[in-house]
Amino acid sequence: MTADNFFTTLNTVVSTVQQRGYSSELIGRVLSDRGLAAANSRNYAAAAWYARTGKATTAEIDLAVVLGCYLREPLSSTKWDEILGAELAGKMHSHGIISEGRLQVDIRPISATVHGDVEILLVSDPDAAAEIHTTDSNHVPGAGNASMSLLNVVPPLSAAAQEQAPAEVTEILDLGCGSGVLSLLLESNSPSVRVTGTDISQRALAFARLGRAGTARGVEPNNVEWLHGSWFEPVRGRTFDVIVSNPPFVMAPPARDEAKTYRESGLELDSASALVVGEAATYLRPRGRAHLLAGWALADGESAAQRISGWLPSTGVRAWVVQREIVNVAEYVNTWLSDEGVDTRSAEGRARVEEWLNYLAGHGVSRIGMGYVHLEKLDEDQATEMTFEVLDQPLPAGTYLGFEVAEWFERAEWLAQIDREQLLDSAFAVRPGVAIERVEVTDSEQGQGFKELAVRLSRTEGPAWTHEIDSHVRAIISGLNPQGLPLRDVVELYCAVQGLDEALFSDALIPIITDLIRHGFVLPAALLTVIEEE
Repeated sequence: MTADNFFTTLNTVVSTVQQRGYSSELIGRVLSDRGLAAANSRNYAAAAWYARTGKATTAEIDLAVVLGCYLREPLSSTKWDEILGAELAGKMHSHGIISEGRLQVDIRPISATVHGDVEILLVSDPDAAAEIHTTDSNHVPGAGNASMSLLNVVPPLSAAAQEQAPAEVTEILDLGCGSGVLSLLLESNSPSVRVTGTDISQRALAFARLGRAGTARGVEPNNVEWLHGSWFEPVRGRTFDVIVSNPPFVMAPPARDEAKTYRESGLELDSASALVVGEAATYLRPRGRAHLLAGWALADGESAAQRISGWLPSTGVRAWVVQREIVNVAEYVNTWLSDEGVDTRSAEGRARVEEWLNYLAGHGVSRIGMGYVHLEKLDEDQATEMTFEVLDQPLPAGTYLGFEVAEWFERAEWLAQIDREQLLDSAFAVRPGVAIERVEVTDSEQGQGFKELAVRLSRTEGPAWTHEIDSHVRAIISGLNPQGLPLRDVVELYCAVQGLDEALFSDALIPIITDLIRHGFVLPAALLTVIEEE
């Protein structure tokens, strides 16, 4: 069997199941809500049970397609012949695409409504976590948690970009595209959008070329440019409007035969993240943006902001670094060995744990942070700005942060362009949905009742930021109106009524208001139209 024959045959398989109506709509109809929930929790046996017990309302061929392709249940040769035709099914057996009646690849519908109501068919190796015996170092994962979490923070292309003339193409780079999930979901069938996906793995690119991209109205062959090469080499000399990347940022001991190329770069510690973050701006057009997954290794006493700031160029970049998680090295090692299906109680598992912990300890690493690095290309002579924040609070299921990322850059740019006096002369709106929370605790001094501990502003959507405020700040923001008085006049009136020194009060208020703007509680009136359009 040659790789060419394998992928040529697999391409025909994808087209055939597509023609059979294989889609998220078909899967939902066959599995029902309970079966889908079971499949999403990787309880595939239960999902198959729901599919089979509900087959009274399902055509036999539809049931077979979902069992064989989505749940990868073993099917008889007769059933595969019925789905694919005897000739194609025979080729699949001879090329190892089917083994012992079971499909040896994933062909999976993936949807992303916020990115143009897109549904794709993604082709990859089976999920490594579900395939305990998978040891192939060239394993190509499908739509994993990391890729989908990155997609969740990528702003959708604006309506204006979608309506551009073909000559004004929006160029997107998916660096280290793997099976192509981000490339295919971001590719929108519009002549004004063009995606380039790159990867060092020829096998990953072969899978990516099999994907089908389109809108919910239909799925068709993808229109992505696929380039082979290491890091940014395939696109030297080119620039892009958007860069996305989920690089191999796992910090594992070097030079293991079974190392997974999709997650381990072979570079020392967090050098893969440093490389992508440090070079991305070179490949961005003016005001272009990059959205990157990254990890950072920290010694005791070392701050993440300090480490990541060292990766950035000294000029020409605005960076928003969002830490979603930080773990100790033992948790980190256990997580990634579990990803391989390694039992850490076994002799092999114990040896791997010890090797990995020795490696990290030898480099002085005690904690590892993970999150997103968002970059915007500024003028080359502008000093680089970096904001580091921790966003580790739980978010409601289904929360999409792409809009927040786009808006954050608009708010940051507005703040960068004004001085103290201009801020005071501006009018503001309080974001819809902002809540005030009062926290009270039992009053031990009085022996009964409650006393106020804190008053918080809370955003009830998006990143769910909270800020503690006092009665003065509460009064000021209560008086803000985008069509009303500028902040200066609101402060003047409040200070006059309260008998406060206006200059001292303003000096104390400005950094607080600045933080509230940065976190989207308070919105400059001048930005309301821009933000609403996004």
